[in-house]
This record gives sequence, structure tokens and C-alpha cells, in this order.
Amino acid sequence: MDIKVSACIIAKNEEKNLPRLLNSIKGKFDEIVLVDTGSTDKTVEIAKSYGAKVYHREWNGFADARQYAVDMASGDWIWFFDADTELEEEEYERFKRILLFIKDHPEYEGIGTVYKNLGLDGNIKSLSSTVHIHKKHPDIVWEGKIHERVVNKKTSTILIPPMKVHILHYGYAEINTQIEKAKRNLRLLFEELKSCKDNEKEYYVNIFYIIQSYSVLAAAIDLKKYSKKSLRYIKKFLRYKDNIPNESTFKKHFYVYATRTYISLENYKEAEKLLEDALNIDKFYPDYHFLLYTVYKAQEDTKKAVESLINFILSIDKTSKIYGVISDYISYKEKVISDLESYILSNEDRDYFKEIVKDHWNETKGENIGRVLFRILKDENQKEALKVIKKVATIHQSSEAYTDLGEYYYENQNMEDAFRSFLKAYDLNPFNIKANKYLSDLYFSFKDYERAFYHGLKYLNLSRDINFIKNLEDIVNLSQNLNLKESFEKLNKKLSQVVS
Repeated sequence: MDIKVSACIIAKNEEKNLPRLLNSIKGKFDEIVLVDTGSTDKTVEIAKSYGAKVYHREWNGFADARQYAVDMASGDWIWFFDADTELEEEEYERFKRILLFIKDHPEYEGIGTVYKNLGLDGNIKSLSSTVHIHKKHPDIVWEGKIHERVVNKKTSTILIPPMKVHILHYGYAEINTQIEKAKRNLRLLFEELKSCKDNEKEYYVNIFYIIQSYSVLAAAIDLKKYSKKSLRYIKKFLRYKDNIPNESTFKKHFYVYATRTYISLENYKEAEKLLEDALNIDKFYPDYHFLLYTVYKAQEDTKKAVESLINFILSIDKTSKIYGVISDYISYKEKVISDLESYILSNEDRDYFKEIVKDHWNETKGENIGRVLFRILKDENQKEALKVIKKVATIHQSSEAYTDLGEYYYENQNMEDAFRSFLKAYDLNPFNIKANKYLSDLYFSFKDYERAFYHGLKYLNLSRDINFIKNLEDIVNLSQNLNLKESFEKLNKKLSQVVS
């Protein structure tokens, strides 16, 4: 790349995690900058052994440490890595492609980072979004002592494209780590709150993070106890909500945490009231519609629940192509599309819902509402269903729509058209998990074992479906290819190290 990129790390006593991260990023960046904030273990020695430039900084909060790292870095772009993360090869390739896109769209100042939070079993337990990749520019700065954030100081936000990169995060594998972090953050936030005036931005930002920390403790320790503790701060935030700009990320996401709190306390009336206010701020914010679905489902109002899921899909179609939405629920999109198919086809009001989905498709020609329509039509009107999904795939050059088409052909034993569809899906998005899996299966049936192994390995890396290792073993055994055998042995060795 002709754009210089600095990998930056803030660390203290990270000798256990650091080698995994550094192994995953070595050779990929123009430099590695590590700011040590007082380690007493071998963190510094390990960093230097990987060629990192190491600087020391007295602890004065997260934003201060990150800004110092930016100041020490020489890259055009900065990518911050937490010590307990790991960069996958596919995501590094995705990052390079996004940078090429940004060269033609210089208005973008950062890139969204989605953390795949891993549990003890190695499976993804949750996703969280932030911005840890940004341009190096005097106007782009880090702020906030605890929950730090990068912003353009002239606009108080940062503009990112809709594409994001993903990174593995091991810090959530240990529940005690989450609990201690939340408790530590609460102590710091309460202290910082004392020095804030209630008309300052930092006041409501701290209130927001207090609510967020309580939500972690509610999920991990005692749902009712910590949800009730949140109520006091939810009411404080609401008292000053009119002083907070509607476009503020904190304001938008506050309604998500606040609504979840009321849902956990089974106060659905208050949750619905909050969401009505939230939709007046942004009627296309996907999370609000998903939470409305949760409220209506809990109240056994199936009709409104399904309508909310349809609006969730419509909001994704509306927002995903315009700006990078920070959302807790967009990652549920594929499950929601599948659930909508089941809900609508099994519902006594299915004809009503079919007409709603069809009307939305005719009005918007949205990618995902079109995919929903295809699914609910494919068994009763194959001709119309195929017409819809082919139009979605063509209009949007949608890798997911081509995957839907491929699955349809595959289920109907039309392997030639299935193969073409999955290949197109892969060409549009090499990180398409389903396309790689099906291509591995199809190449295996064609006895093209090298390509079957390639796509199977890609599927395994993207999905972390450890059970698929047996498929790769079958490919290797039938191929008699020594290179594949060597690659498989290396993979097995790496997996055994991860498990141990």
C-alpha cells in the first residue's frame, strides 16, 4: 500500500496476550508503536523482540495514552489494537480494500471496527462496534479518560464508510474480567462525575457509560439489581436530553441501553414509550425497531412484532448504504430474515404480511426486503421469487442475494447454476461465509480438491466452525496432495495450541 499505516498498542502487564496479537500483525504495517503505561512484567521486552517502537507514558487516562501513541506514530493512518485481540488475515485484506475505497472518498476520516467477543469455548458470544482506525490529522483527536473515543474536534464526531473490519477479542472470554472492568469504570466515572457540570457534554457522556457499565453487571451478576441501579441515571440523562443534539451517538445509543433496562425489568410500557421518543430522533435506526420487536414479542403481540422486524430490515436497507451505523443488532440481520420467513409463512395473517413486504419492495427495491420477499414466495411462486432475487442481486450487486440464489439452486439439485451463483457471490465478497462453504462442497464433488481445500479453509477461518475440520481432513485424504497435507498439519497444530 502507498498509504503508510501505524499499528498502535496501549499496554500494561500484557505479557500473556501480547505475543498472540504481535504474531497476527507482524509484517503487515509500516511500524508498530507500543505505549507502555507502567508494566512490571515482560511486556516491553516482548514488544521490542517483534520490532515495536516502545514509548513510556505515565497513566493519565485512556485518551491521553492513545493520543500520545498517535503523536509518536509516523503513519498516515492509525490502527489501534488492544493487547487481547488478534487480527485475522482475511480482515487485514478487507482493511486494504477499504483503504483503496477511501482513497476515492477522502471525506471519510475513520473505519469502523467490529470486535468479535469470544467466549471460553472459542465461539463468538457478542459483537461490539467502535472506531479504532483513523487518519492522522491535527483535527482528529482522542477524548475521554475512561471510555475514550476518537472525534474530529471541529464536528465532535468522525465520518466512517459503511464497510467495517472485524477483529477477534479474547478479553470477554473471562467473565471476571468483564465484571472487574465494569466495576473499575464505575468507580472512575462516579469520581469524574463530581467534577462535571450538568450542562457539559462530559456530564451526559459519563452518565451514558455508567448506564452501560450497569448493563454489563446486570447481564453478568444480577439482572434485576443492576437494572434497578441504572434507572436513577436513565432519569438523569432524560432530564437533560433536550440539551443533547439528536445526531449524538451517545443520545441515540442511550435509548438502546435504557430500553433494554426496562425490558429486563418487564416494564414494557415504559420501554415502548422510550422507543417512541427514540424513533422521533431517528426513525431508521435499526436497533430501535429490533427492540420494539422484543417488546411486542414479550407481550405476545405477534402482528406488531412481525411489523417491527420488517421495519428493522427496511431500516438496514435505508442506512447501511449511507453511513456506518454503530449498532448492536445489525449483526442479527441474517437471522431476522430467516425468522421473518418462518413467522410470515406460519402466521394466519401471512397474506397481509406478504402484501406489506411486496409493497415495500415495489416502493424501495431495497436489498434485504427483496431477499425477504424471495424467501416467502419461493415455495408458492418460484417464477416470481426468482425474478425478485435476480433483480436484487443485479441492482445491488449483492453477494448475499447471489448466495440466496445459489442455495435455491442447490436445494433443487441444479448444481451448475448453484455453482455459478456461489462463485459470483464469492467474487463480490471473498469473505462471504456461506459462499465459501458451498464452494468447498461443490469443488469437492467436482474432485477439485485444491480449490475445495482453499474455500474450506477460508470458511473455517471466517466461521470458526471447528467441526468443519473433518471436511478438510476428508479433502486432504482423497487428494493425496502433499502441499495440502502439510497445510492441514500446520492448521491442526495451530488449533491444538489454541485449545490448550
